[in-house]
Amino acid sequence: MRAGDKFIGIYNEMSLVLQEATHASNQVPFSNILEQAAKVMPSIRKELPFLKSMGDLRNAIVHDRKYPPIIIADPRDEVVEKFTGILKTIKSPKKVIPKFQKRIVVFEPQHRLGDILAHMQENDYSQTVVRLDEEFRVLSSEGIVRWLSSARQVGLADIEGASAQDVYVHEEGIGCYMARNETIDAALLVYENAISNGIPRLPAILITDNGKPTEKPLGIITPWDLISISGK
Repeated sequence: MRAGDKFIGIYNEMSLVLQEATHASNQVPFSNILEQAAKVMPSIRKELPFLKSMGDLRNAIVHDRKYPPIIIADPRDEVVEKFTGILKTIKSPKKVIPKFQKRIVVFEPQHRLGDILAHMQENDYSQTVVRLDEEFRVLSSEGIVRWLSSARQVGLADIEGASAQDVYVHEEGIGCYMARNETIDAALLVYENAISNGIPRLPAILITDNGKPTEKPLGIITPWDLISISGK
């Protein structure tokens, strides 16, 4: 099969997949569908310039509107290969597990803040996980700083003596959980929509089997984990 024919096949399939994802009519221009798709698929945003150029390339190599189209040029193999790779990613989006799967150390209410801070420093973490009232929750460095500020004001800043439970009451973040079969795009949208959903500060997302706070975390997602994926 010629590269041009293969390219047109990929283009047509890409158009159909994006139309279904955005509920767009087949009369909507490819570039407009891409813009709509980027709203629900944040991970493709960094590929938008390339994908838009594929729309231009399609128009350049198709001679007329007859079916089957007459191909007057063949794109380079590496272009077709990259286009194919993006289509595969869109059709089979990556899930949060195993991408963000990791061993999570869970602290109990009675654990000392000194031990928690040592764990965070050793692993260069800005948050950790504590189990309170049978739920797994995120304890962030911001929450610890708020506890320290409050404790110093009343002369009770005992870092070694304070417990996880003492400190967590100063945590302002709202717990956020995702099921293991959710997509990375879904995680990106959680952060993007946090403020509009009443979550001004979201330090992390805990991943569990079914997205329930009572289930042991299988992984954790922080804003920093998603920066390279979103391209921002």
